[in-house]
Amino acid sequence: MTDQNPATVVLTGATSGIGAAAAQLLAGSARRLIVHGPEPASAVRPLLDRLRSAGQAEVVYVPADFDRLDDVVALADHVTGTTDQVDVLINNAGRPGAPQRRCSSDGYEATLQTNYLAAVLLTERLLPLVPGTGRVVHVASATHLSTTFDLDDPQLRRRYEPTTAYARSKLALVAHAVREAAHIRPGIVSVHPGVVATSLLHAMFAVRGEPASRGGENVVAAALRADVPSGAYLDERQVAEPAGQVRDATFREDLHRLTTKLLGPWLHRAS
Repeated sequence: MTDQNPATVVLTGATSGIGAAAAQLLAGSARRLIVHGPEPASAVRPLLDRLRSAGQAEVVYVPADFDRLDDVVALADHVTGTTDQVDVLINNAGRPGAPQRRCSSDGYEATLQTNYLAAVLLTERLLPLVPGTGRVVHVASATHLSTTFDLDDPQLRRRYEPTTAYARSKLALVAHAVREAAHIRPGIVSVHPGVVATSLLHAMFAVRGEPASRGGENVVAAALRADVPSGAYLDERQVAEPAGQVRDATFREDLHRLTTKLLGPWLHRAS
């Protein structure tokens, strides 16, 4: 990846918080910006109007509910029908851990699905469009340093805590980026965008946080900076050491096998 304006960017979770801030920045530089959110287009029309007035980018909006992995497949197919190349894929969509454990429409713990499984599935479906000079960015969290991922209880059936569900979904994202850096040609990184004042933050933590614009800037920097090595975990703008479990190659491979098993029905499914 080079420090230049990307031709086509796909950004999930772009309708609020950090995603909306990143979209505003990218709309001024990208030629085509494909943004995703869970809402119908009519509900986010003011945002789309702002993005279209921010620069020359062609702005395409695709709604999808990551509580349904079929929607992720449909999103990937829509992108494939819109463009033949994705220079940057930013997996930003996320949700806080639910107050009480709940499962997605597909039967998986909902936080794990939205924050991790959906991101991996979208990445796998779009990788054929990402050139070797492209980049995939997983928006993670420093909370991943506070937890471990129990491979024997990936659905948190034994002991559920909202903050644990969130943190370990982000740990899985960081581990995925580290593992995939050795297996795919495009660069792939993960980034903690900062402690940012969003509804997601306030749903779990009693802290104020910084403006969403700062988080958006950190995400865009992770996507476009040429000096960030593939596999890196960024704490805002600095390359940092991820959690110890992430650095365990055996854990990364075991997580990969589990993820492939969970996503199996959707990896090659047509929408």
